[in-house]
Amino acid sequence: VDGRTSYQAIADEVGLSRPAVMERVKRLEEGGYILGYTARLDRTKLGYPVTAFVAVRYPATAHHDTEPGIRALADNPSVLECHHVAGEDCYILKVAAPSLEALERILREVRGPGFPASTRTTIVLSSVFEKPGVVPVELD
Repeated sequence: VDGRTSYQAIADEVGLSRPAVMERVKRLEEGGYILGYTARLDRTKLGYPVTAFVAVRYPATAHHDTEPGIRALADNPSVLECHHVAGEDCYILKVAAPSLEALERILREVRGPGFPASTRTTIVLSSVFEKPGVVPVELD
């Protein structure tokens, strides 16, 4: 879905009037279904060619004490996503870094003093595809 598509183009595609499309988009925004509009950037061209997924695990006894440290990662521009997950790991991070050395610094930050974390890192060799979000499937 292209966030720059005009209301008229959407109206033509779905068979509604432009004002009807505008109203529906407004309701989706107000209802919190549309969270915003962003540009998808080429991280390699921006100097962040290394993408990695980092599984973070804290001891069960330390979990509540780690929440502020994990939330602080939101301030790090290299940490793109952070998901609290079920299973053996506590969190999964998606990280973009300018180099392996920078990725190593991020891992040291995650395992910083006072946060007894273990990490498992998977470095992305290439991306087959990435989607910006869920696209509703049209049901016949």
